Amino acid sequence: MNLLYGWLWVLASVIGNAEFWVILVNRSHALAVHHRRLKLMRRMHDLAVPGWPLLLLWLTGTGPDSLLRGGGLWEQSLWTRRLVLFTSLWCSTLIMQTVVWQRRQKKQARFGSPGQQFDVFAATGDVSVRGTPGLLARVWPGNEYCRLECNIKRATVTPHRQRPQKPAAVLRILHLSDLHFIGTPGTAYYEFVVRTAMQQQADLILFSGDLIDRPELLDAAVRTLQPLTSLAPCCFVLGNHDWRYDFEEVRRRLQASGWRSVAGSVEIFLLKGRHIAIGGSERPWMGAEPVLVANSLCDLTILLSHSPDQLPAAQRLGYDLMLAGHTHGGQVVLPVVGPVFSPSRYGVALASGLFQGAPTTVHVSRGIGAKDPIRWNCTPELTVLEVQF
Repeated sequence: MNLLYGWLWVLASVIGNAEFWVILVNRSHALAVHHRRLKLMRRMHDLAVPGWPLLLLWLTGTGPDSLLRGGGLWEQSLWTRRLVLFTSLWCSTLIMQTVVWQRRQKKQARFGSPGQQFDVFAATGDVSVRGTPGLLARVWPGNEYCRLECNIKRATVTPHRQRPQKPAAVLRILHLSDLHFIGTPGTAYYEFVVRTAMQQQADLILFSGDLIDRPELLDAAVRTLQPLTSLAPCCFVLGNHDWRYDFEEVRRRLQASGWRSVAGSVEIFLLKGRHIAIGGSERPWMGAEPVLVANSLCDLTILLSHSPDQLPAAQRLGYDLMLAGHTHGGQVVLPVVGPVFSPSRYGVALASGLFQGAPTTVHVSRGIGAKDPIRWNCTPELTVLEVQF
């Protein structure tokens, strides 16, 4: 029995240590921190997670008092006990996170269906869809970065403010996020995404940021998205990856192609006889706080934000609906546990999905692309939101 307890302490410590570093990475990537510093944080994570088991083995030793040979925790040195207890405590966070994820996933089924699934390479027969993947992307088992899910999700929104009394209406909003033009997947993949989007009969098209990861692909990105502007009003905000480059040039080029920037401002559209107000936030990386709409007489108010962390601001300022991205749904979603990495102050709590609530309903997209083209159990997502209000 002592041997079992020793192994359980080691296992809890190793898992808890990994959870601790994942939390640090998630929270740090939610801040307006230069990407070189974030890369340093990720390298520390990459060293600490596999390095801790080796350090723990060195600390406890291999003698008869070792945890791995049946030694008790209190037979270890003071610092070893403290480190094992500290790291093991973080297992409780992982357990709570897993329980919440499982409960939330069951709720998601109420809001829509999985929708159409596409293997874009098989659908087009165009090898350039795959782009130029690196070694890790090529060898990752079951990598879904060249797949696409086009789904429909339904939300009922009840604005909590005075407004003209009208019969209920349904607005079809196409939500795009996190395209990350980097060369993998190729431009042909994004052209397929746009062709699919153009078939959805959207009343409004909203893009929640992270257009490019290679500035030389800006021309291709703008050209690819431009056809959508002929179908419906198209609004956008930029994201933290756009912030790394000349983001005002990115903004200018998108606007010149027919898209409207709503960062730190509000645009009002008349759609289906209803006044729709759309505000934008690129915080914490760029720009000012979104505009207050709590006293608006508009029929529906929408905040377009790159990060889901702007939810408190959306609630305080009176937005009925918030659309966000940034988290990529975790990119890798483990069985039972769910997503692990999600760059948000909320961790994985808002990694992806539709969160129906008052006063603000939130949709967080899994996005289309990624700087690191690895997807597992987390298919890239193109969503049509059918919003009743």
